[in-house]
Amino acid sequence: MKRVGVYAGSFDPFTIGHADIVARALQLLDELHIVLGQNIAKQPFQPVEERIKFISDLYHMDTRIKVVAYSGIVATYAKDHGAILVRGLRGIGDLDGEQTLAEVNRSRFGVETICLFSAPEHRIISSSLIRELAAFGEDYSEYIPLID
Repeated sequence: MKRVGVYAGSFDPFTIGHADIVARALQLLDELHIVLGQNIAKQPFQPVEERIKFISDLYHMDTRIKVVAYSGIVATYAKDHGAILVRGLRGIGDLDGEQTLAEVNRSRFGVETICLFSAPEHRIISSSLIRELAAFGEDYSEYIPLID
């Protein structure tokens, strides 16, 4: 049986921290769907089409990865694809909210969640940090994965 995971987020922008979670999730899974959701409470830094293109280009050689946009409840997408949810946590502060979400997704949708903690060198990296650096004209390229 194929082990499928769904790694969902706005990925606005996709960081080296996100890339690290993808690499580690693929050590546990046979296929990973990177699902770009839309946070209606935020003004996007990059259009979703640009984010999909960037992530697709980044992983174009890896047939185990699918990159898609999705506007519904991510647990529904995961259930429809026989997948588990993959969540990245930067620290213990993220744990309480993620645990609650995981319990709802399991009890309401029948979807399990695995959480991977960020590597120590990536704990400070967030899309919010990058957007703030960009807003002040600062270089943020060290936090973005390079496309081969």
